[in-house]
Amino acid sequence: MHSKLDLHKHVSCEDIILQLDQCHNEGILHRYLGNCNKFKNAMNDCLQAEFDVNRKKHFENAKEKRKKLEKAWEGMDE
Repeated sequence: MHSKLDLHKHVSCEDIILQLDQCHNEGILHRYLGNCNKFKNAMNDCLQAEFDVNRKKHFENAKEKRKKLEKAWEGMDE
């Protein structure tokens, strides 16, 4: 079970999060019978895709920073 997700942090998954919240608010029995599982699985897939995109972006940023740092180190050695 996920904690309450902030919509401003997960803009690409906003629709699915709202659908899951609505399903959970319909009642406890509805949740325990597994009627919300399709929304939960869709949300997990969406959050994983979002995580993968962010990880790739952070990796590229780290590579650029590393190149700049190595270029600065080359200047120090001379």
